[in-house]
Amino acid sequence: MRYRYHLNLAGVLYLAVTLLVGFAATIRPNNLLVWIFGLLLGLIVISGLISGGALFRISMRRLDPMNGRVDRPMIVRYAIQGGSRFIPLFDVRIREVPSRDADSSDWSTFAAGAFAWVMHAGPGETVHAEAVFVPRRRGRMKFHRLEARSSFPFGLIGKSVTIERELETLIFPRTCRIRASAIEKLLGGGIGGGRSGPGTGSIGEYAGLREYRPGDSIRSVAWKRIRPDQLPVVIQRAMPSPPRLILVLDLRRPTERLRLVEGSNHREQEEEAISFVASIAETAIGLGVEVGLRIAGTSMPDLPMRGGRRHLGRLQAQLAAIDLDSERLDREIVIPPPNVASVVVVHVDRVDPSLGHHGAWHLLPANLAEFAARPTEGRAPSMQPREAGGTESDNGEAAA
Repeated sequence: MRYRYHLNLAGVLYLAVTLLVGFAATIRPNNLLVWIFGLLLGLIVISGLISGGALFRISMRRLDPMNGRVDRPMIVRYAIQGGSRFIPLFDVRIREVPSRDADSSDWSTFAAGAFAWVMHAGPGETVHAEAVFVPRRRGRMKFHRLEARSSFPFGLIGKSVTIERELETLIFPRTCRIRASAIEKLLGGGIGGGRSGPGTGSIGEYAGLREYRPGDSIRSVAWKRIRPDQLPVVIQRAMPSPPRLILVLDLRRPTERLRLVEGSNHREQEEEAISFVASIAETAIGLGVEVGLRIAGTSMPDLPMRGGRRHLGRLQAQLAAIDLDSERLDREIVIPPPNVASVVVVHVDRVDPSLGHHGAWHLLPANLAEFAARPTEGRAPSMQPREAGGTESDNGEAAA
């Protein structure tokens, strides 16, 4: 812990007046001046003792924050407990202290400063406070030190306590809502899906027969197959399997070697490609699609095709953890055949049809505006699946 005292403008003015009164009482001793000077000094001592005693041995800790998202509020909660058994806490501000080193992962490079406020906490009582940060970029966000500051009761002398508390959290990429019709087009069919899964249930295609068990629906009994000397037989049907989608993010080409229009921001183009993939994944999983992720050019593991909010969190965490400054690798990406899953490849600069099978979709960050959900009529995505003999336009967009 590090303890410090602080003087604000009001404290400086008050101290100057106190010195003037003390100087006057020294030159021309007067009972009234001496009493006033003593009162002013007493207030300074009381202010320092109360604020300092309340913060002495204070306990501060962060409650693990949820993962944040670019341009969305992220709440960081704190648990505060005073160390004094007699002096309560009043008017305490908790803030994050920026790192002294030039650390690109420090929270100050992600969001503007914010503070949490504690109005009152009794001796030995634990209270909770929260601060709201709005991250501006994606990546690993680190907190290093906490500071508690109070100038109660007169606002003249402040006392601060700094504690080392390191914590790291992930900031997910920026996402926007994709039109359901666009997801259907990428899947090559309806959202409902038409494949049969390995499980069995009461709906779907015919899968076989089995003996009746207590609890089976009477509607599933195969009445035409029942003889007087035979137990009831139940029809088993295959459960429909949800549609599947593989997202491939092409990051094989380093940032400085991207083939973009002169004057373009290469790093921003890469971030837009990551946001495009995150937006498709978020909307598709929300519609019941099983989504997998492949990131070409990095050593990050492939994520299998799954559905649900927990799997969406894993996908977003994978995209948030991408380090664009690391060395790019030319490793092979396993792409399933068209009859297993639809494939969407998002490139950064230009389309490379060698990544993915003949029915794969190849998109660029510029296509996000076409796929985003907005009130437009009669407008459909201009991108079509790449064929084996497709060509590439001059500006790098896929051509039919």
